[in-house]
Amino acid sequence: MQQDKQFQLAIEQCQTINLQKLKVDTFLLVIHFLLKDYKKIDPHKTQDPMTVCASKEEIQFINSSVADLKSYLENNIIVSDTLFSIFKEQNKSLIFDKLSRNLEPMKIYYKHLINTFSSRLKNGSDWIPELLAFSLIYNYKKEHNKSFLSYPELENIAIEKIVNIYNKNNLELKKRISEKSGISTWKIKTNIDEMYDVSELMVMKYLQYNYKINPRRNSKNRDKRKKR
Repeated sequence: MQQDKQFQLAIEQCQTINLQKLKVDTFLLVIHFLLKDYKKIDPHKTQDPMTVCASKEEIQFINSSVADLKSYLENNIIVSDTLFSIFKEQNKSLIFDKLSRNLEPMKIYYKHLINTFSSRLKNGSDWIPELLAFSLIYNYKKEHNKSFLSYPELENIAIEKIVNIYNKNNLELKKRISEKSGISTWKIKTNIDEMYDVSELMVMKYLQYNYKINPRRNSKNRDKRKKR
């Protein structure tokens, strides 16, 4: 059933090609991709250093926020598994060929975002997928005054509450590290800080990036139509 829903979303996306919408949807696709890597925290057992001073209610709020957003995106945008399965099947039918050609900008946008992420994240570093996902939304909305008008659920998400939970934990982490090492808290860089930095860079570079239509490809398509 979910595959049928995703396929229908892909068809609807291709009925009218809007590069700006494709760009926003790819941004959300990457957020969904990150949320898939989230491992639910058990508020009764966890010793996760990223939530050292989070209450059980706050951990449950993070868990439910991740689950709700992931489910919402799966029902409203094309997700990465669907996008790349379309390109995998590109040469097997006319419908997949058409879908892949129309969704080519999403593939390019996706690669741009992931390349920015990969180039910034240090090898072997522990990353926090859900924090990066929520930080991307926060930066996009709060720091760059952008909106998700086509997706009202994202306009109503309690993004500041989520980020504040991690901010509080970040301060506690730095305090504990400082007490053990004698290093001033303002000199300490945590994984939480790294997620903030990566998200800021990803959003900034993504907003500056524009998909360029390949004129050679367009001329080839026109030539094909003429021959017919």
